[in-house]
Amino acid sequence: MQPILDLVFDLFYQQRKVGAEKGLCLAVPGKTVRWCTVSNQEASKCASFRDSMKKVLPETGPLVACVKRTSHLECIKAIAANEADAVTLDAGLIFEAGLTSYNLKPVVAENYGSKDTVANFFAGSCVPCADQTAFPKLCQLCAGQGTDKCACSNNEPYFGSSGAFKCLQDGVGDVGFVRHTTVLENLAQQADRDQYELLCTDNTRKPVDKYEECHLSSVPSNAVVARTVGGKEDLIWELLNQAQENFGKGKPAGFQLFGSPHGKDLLFTDAAHGFLRVPPKMDAKLYLGYKDFAATQHLRGGAEDPQRVQWCAVGPDERSKCDNWSAVSGGTLRCTSEETVEDCIAAIAKGEADAMSLDGGFIYTAGKCGLVPVLAENYLSGDGNEQLGSKCVNTPVEGYYVVAVVKKSDADLTWNSLRGKKSCHTSVGTSAGWHIPMGLIFNQTGSCKLDEFFSQSCAPGSDPESSLCALCSGSSGSTPAHVCAAQSRERYYGSSGALRCLVEKGDVAFVKHPTVLQNTDGKNPEDWAKNLKKDDFQLLCLDGTRKPVTEAENCHLGRAPSHAVVSREDKADFVRRMLFNQQ
Repeated sequence: MQPILDLVFDLFYQQRKVGAEKGLCLAVPGKTVRWCTVSNQEASKCASFRDSMKKVLPETGPLVACVKRTSHLECIKAIAANEADAVTLDAGLIFEAGLTSYNLKPVVAENYGSKDTVANFFAGSCVPCADQTAFPKLCQLCAGQGTDKCACSNNEPYFGSSGAFKCLQDGVGDVGFVRHTTVLENLAQQADRDQYELLCTDNTRKPVDKYEECHLSSVPSNAVVARTVGGKEDLIWELLNQAQENFGKGKPAGFQLFGSPHGKDLLFTDAAHGFLRVPPKMDAKLYLGYKDFAATQHLRGGAEDPQRVQWCAVGPDERSKCDNWSAVSGGTLRCTSEETVEDCIAAIAKGEADAMSLDGGFIYTAGKCGLVPVLAENYLSGDGNEQLGSKCVNTPVEGYYVVAVVKKSDADLTWNSLRGKKSCHTSVGTSAGWHIPMGLIFNQTGSCKLDEFFSQSCAPGSDPESSLCALCSGSSGSTPAHVCAAQSRERYYGSSGALRCLVEKGDVAFVKHPTVLQNTDGKNPEDWAKNLKKDDFQLLCLDGTRKPVTEAENCHLGRAPSHAVVSREDKADFVRRMLFNQQ
């Protein structure tokens, strides 16, 4: 099971070329992408796009059909109603398209040749797409005639970045809020460019080509949107990938995907270098990022509660504990829950939750999604033994040892004889249960086929059909979908779950070093653990020897970073204060 947010490590990944499918001689509607246009100029370019693609693709498609509407908002409505399939939108309109009433999502992003694309704001007193009746001042400088005044299309001369710059050029406005490339695209001569400067947020000014040092903000690229359900996203990518291969930047003269004699920024942005596929489970909130999404939401009157933390729990057991915590938190904590760790990370990134505790193996993933560590757990030590609890403290912490636990009665088993045995793992993606032990095994074998090293395993989060899930069994009352799930509905999930797997089915368990002490000698009253003794188990050392479970400091696979609470940067200080107060 590929974690959803492992795909977000690099949002703009290149997809391999997709060849056209072979089939019937005549194209069927399912192989046609209906592209929505918002002006006569776009309709003309769309017709050229359609005819040009016919020349380079087989009759079976993918094919282009052109659908005409009066504005991007009308295109959004048409796609939602299945009257069209795709349109390119800027970040502000991607927010609109992602609302529940339309439920569209970005599927392909424009690539501008740099990860640092700069803010795309509308001009202050000509804001195309604004409601003239509700906000007449926002449209008073627009130049469209009649119903085209302030229109959400090229029928308004000051629409888009080039239009906003024209508003400034015409002397109508004093400042234009545009993309970083707008002046460079519209003025070829340096002498003309020198007539304009950028306003910086530190009250200085810089030349127009110094946008990396002087900009208001950065936002995601324009993106092609489609329906979330039945949206033809694979077909749209196939079409656009073929289009950029044949008609992208630097291709021979003829139809140009990123440019047109009919006008600027038609269908796609002229400054784009190509397309990049958006990860398939990424919605508008994740694409825009919390800051931009929240800023747009606040303009529409929505706001979060700044005095409360929404904690994200994974699975029913965590949710139950969270609800108990919430009841005694004095109103500072609320709970929400998701099925997987990755889903919780996504919820926090989107502002639907505020915080969660993560294994160190997932901290990197969370960081790639814009989250920051708030506090780390500290595993206290006393009387020569590792204590069973943890505490949030504002001091450096050393993490914990990752250990391989076996039954003392299985006396012949060593680190060097693990191949073909039955293994128990806390979860795929965790430090103790996966990254460290499987990394060591990879170093020994040089093979990425980790499912072939052990005969059977329970590694929650793996493909349910693989041998890595063969030992997993879900839990009483759970559905087949919960077998091998990376949450508490799988009884062998987590460190205690992996130890239980060892007791009931396995030969070795990869866990945190306090795990055996937490579950033996009467410390865990559950039926599977209540009669266990710590002396029933031993640790496997990397030198081929074995030691008692109390000697993890001298017999471990590696040291892992502590679990940590993560949050968005804007909420981190409040979460930190809340945790110190609650403990």
